[in-house]
Amino acid sequence: MGYDRVLVTLDGSKFAEIALEHAIKVANAGANIHILSVMAQDAISEIASMVSAVAQPPASEDQDWPPIARSDDPRAAHAREAYLRRVSDWLAQAGYDVTIEVRPGSVIETILSVAQDGFEVVVMATHGRTGLARVALGSVAEGVLHRSPCPVLIIPARKTAHDA
Repeated sequence: MGYDRVLVTLDGSKFAEIALEHAIKVANAGANIHILSVMAQDAISEIASMVSAVAQPPASEDQDWPPIARSDDPRAAHAREAYLRRVSDWLAQAGYDVTIEVRPGSVIETILSVAQDGFEVVVMATHGRTGLARVALGSVAEGVLHRSPCPVLIIPARKTAHDA
C-alpha cells in the first residue's frame, strides 16, 4: 500500500534531500509528490537555516540556495524554486506528478498548514541536532510529528558516501 499524495519538506541541505529518496519508497506509481520549502520569518528559524547551511559544504559550485534570506525577498524565493526544480527533476522523469511550493512563514506552522491540504503522509529528514543546539533551535521534525494531521515519515540524519 502506497500513498497518492506525498508532502516532502526541504530546507536546502543535503541531509534534507534524502527525504526525496524515501518519498518514492512510500508513493504509488504516478503519485503527486509535493515539495515544500518554507522561507522562515522568525529569527530562530533563520539561525537554524544558517547553521544547517554552514555545517555542510555546498552541493555544487553553482548552488543557488541562499542560506539566509528575508522571506519577502523575491530573488530568494526564485532561487529556492530553482533549487526545488533541480533536485526534483528526476522524480518527474520517473513518472511522478511533481509540484513545488515556496511559502513564507513559521516553519512548523507552515508545514502543518500545507499537510492539511489532503496529503496522506509527510516525509522529512531531521538534522539530528543534540544538546544546546536542539534546545536553542528546537526540532522542526518533532514539532511536525506531534501535530500533523497525517502520518509523518522522519528520516534520521546520516552522512552519505559523497559527504565523507
